[in-house]
Amino acid sequence: MSAPRLFIAGAVVGLTVGIIAAGLVGLKGAPGAAENPASGQGGGRAGGQARGGGLPAVTTAEVVASSIGRSIEAIGVGRAAKSVTLVSEATGLVETVAIKSGDAVKKGDLILKIEDAEQRIAVTRARAEYPIAKANSERYAALYEENSASRLEAEAAYNAFKAAEAELRAAEFAFSQRTIRAPFDGVVGLTSIEPGDYVRAGDVVTTIDDLSALIIEFAAPQEAARHIEIGQRVEATLAGSAGETIAGVVSAIDSRIDSVSRTLKIEATVSGAGPLVLPGATYAVRTTNAGATALGLPGLAVQWDRTGSYVWKLEGDGAAVRAAVTVLQRRDDVAIVDGDLRQGDVVIVEGADRVRPGMTFPRRAAAAQWRLSAGGAGAH
Repeated sequence: MSAPRLFIAGAVVGLTVGIIAAGLVGLKGAPGAAENPASGQGGGRAGGQARGGGLPAVTTAEVVASSIGRSIEAIGVGRAAKSVTLVSEATGLVETVAIKSGDAVKKGDLILKIEDAEQRIAVTRARAEYPIAKANSERYAALYEENSASRLEAEAAYNAFKAAEAELRAAEFAFSQRTIRAPFDGVVGLTSIEPGDYVRAGDVVTTIDDLSALIIEFAAPQEAARHIEIGQRVEATLAGSAGETIAGVVSAIDSRIDSVSRTLKIEATVSGAGPLVLPGATYAVRTTNAGATALGLPGLAVQWDRTGSYVWKLEGDGAAVRAAVTVLQRRDDVAIVDGDLRQGDVVIVEGADRVRPGMTFPRRAAAAQWRLSAGGAGAH
């Protein structure tokens, strides 16, 4: 037999053996393949678990009460609830400076005293002359009633008495002007006056600010003016404070719209002192008026498909159930929604895109992972 014929015969035998071997392997695996679909264990884990044998990692949040309000953002300037610049009413040498910058003072505390020797002498003289003039006036009045003195003498004595009374009041007033006291409780500002300095009437001594409350003045556009009410919650962020905020309420609203800027001036009061309470500082102000009631939840919890928006809600047994919602408003990371939800329901936030119907999750405390207060949700 020639070489080509031997080569062809060997190839035919080899092909035949391969086909027979493949058939035997297929018959051996056939029973296992038939059992797998029947047992229901072929693709994912029973009970809706994800492929690979585990549930997806998720975080949860609690649905809270909120409202659909109109938010207004503006730039405001803070000022102390009470603020005064103390000036000298008299001229003279400073005898005592009882405060230093940053001191907390009470109403009536001594701030500064100017030398008052001359005024003390004047008060002493006036106090000595006053009772004499008063007694003289009363004596002449009695003599006039007895016809022992003329009316002119009685009137002259009375006028001398009133002049002495005025002199005493003037002397006491001039004496009081030599002392400056705190008009209310507050914190002293900067002062450069020292004992021995010469001050003149009108010279600035220092400032006092009542930092128990901060008033932030800002302006709202004319279109938004009607949405602002007294008592409405306000959040203010101090420029350069790394996002820290202080909260207050609208305390005053101007009676008219500014004809040039077409804005309405508004004042918000923030109670309580703190490092973020700085009179004269600039604040980013945000306020939201009360609106229709709704529900608030993290924006990441809302999913979409061709049927619309929805969230995954956990039932009492931890089963994930799809709940259709309508997004009414978004405020930063908060979604204000309406739908098949109630306040207190627990929804899946992170990992919601990997959840499938039938999956069951432990109902961990949603508040420990993410929580909005009802007021906080409404103010965002």
